[in-house]
Amino acid sequence: MNQFDLGPPDPYDQHGSGHTELTDFDKLATNLAWFGAIVLVAIRFLLVDPARTTYGPLDEKLPGLTKLVFSPGYTASAALLMIFCAWYGRKMRRLYDSRSASNILFFGIVVAVLANGLLIYGLYAPAGGALDHLYDAGSR
Repeated sequence: MNQFDLGPPDPYDQHGSGHTELTDFDKLATNLAWFGAIVLVAIRFLLVDPARTTYGPLDEKLPGLTKLVFSPGYTASAALLMIFCAWYGRKMRRLYDSRSASNILFFGIVVAVLANGLLIYGLYAPAGGALDHLYDAGSR
């Protein structure tokens, strides 16, 4: 018996403290959450500052959304939430093999899709209306 051996299993253990292998969904959800966090941070560093200088103040088009999306706190909090969901979901699956692990991992996927979608929409929606004044001038 070494220092890491916990001894015989506890017959009163309700959660089944055995080590459970990850399913394919767990691996996919973890990879998607990590990929979403990496993409979110990459978009933040590559596109937010050029979009801020190109489009200028956008509060008349999307009030409040641009301040939220352009803030570094949005990127940091969304990326950390994705990473936490991936880590905690994997940990729950390995330790307890519960249905809650799948829910947490699914929530990580949802956060990854919504956070990246909101960032991309906040960046490029004002660009869609940037040429509206040319269409109005051509119709006169």
